[in-house]
Amino acid sequence: MIDKALKFILAELNNYLDASFPGNEKTAVLASLSNPDDSVPLGIDNKLVLTLVNIERETAVGSTGFVSRQGAAYGKTNPTLFLNLYVLLSASYANNYADGALRMLSHAMAFFQAKWGFDPQNSADFPPGMSQLSMEVVSLSMSELSTLWAVLGANYLPSVVYKLRMVTVQEDWVITPIPGVDTTAPVLAGTQA
Repeated sequence: MIDKALKFILAELNNYLDASFPGNEKTAVLASLSNPDDSVPLGIDNKLVLTLVNIERETAVGSTGFVSRQGAAYGKTNPTLFLNLYVLLSASYANNYADGALRMLSHAMAFFQAKWGFDPQNSADFPPGMSQLSMEVVSLSMSELSTLWAVLGANYLPSVVYKLRMVTVQEDWVITPIPGVDTTAPVLAGTQA
């Protein structure tokens, strides 16, 4: 579900940017900002780069599991896992700072300000299995920002961190089978069915 959520958000952002900046290539990509050998990945020049930087379990929503139907049988499944994804949106425009990096980052931020919530009613290609997603800006201190870029192993780029809320992960694996009901009539103690 993480991949589906990020690809969906990327597609929504690209659809918005393509309307303002038509071209042959997508304006935003889902990528890392550095390779394991510290080189810059191919394909991120003159792009907005969406990078997953952290995953957190959402604790405000409780779930105790539920009963699901598997054919004619029923079973208890594990609770749904609700996740928040922290994504870094960076403007990788090395030779075009003002008209490239800052302009494109501003447009992307304007999009997420105007449409911060996504669900099946307002988004045609919303991923199945999720009920809603939202994007909210995360404010980082200078120290946190410095640490983030050091961990990424990349040079600083104009950027913003968003929290993508409520990615749901649920496999309907039955952990406890629940026996079916064999009779439909109530049987009282001391009587016969």
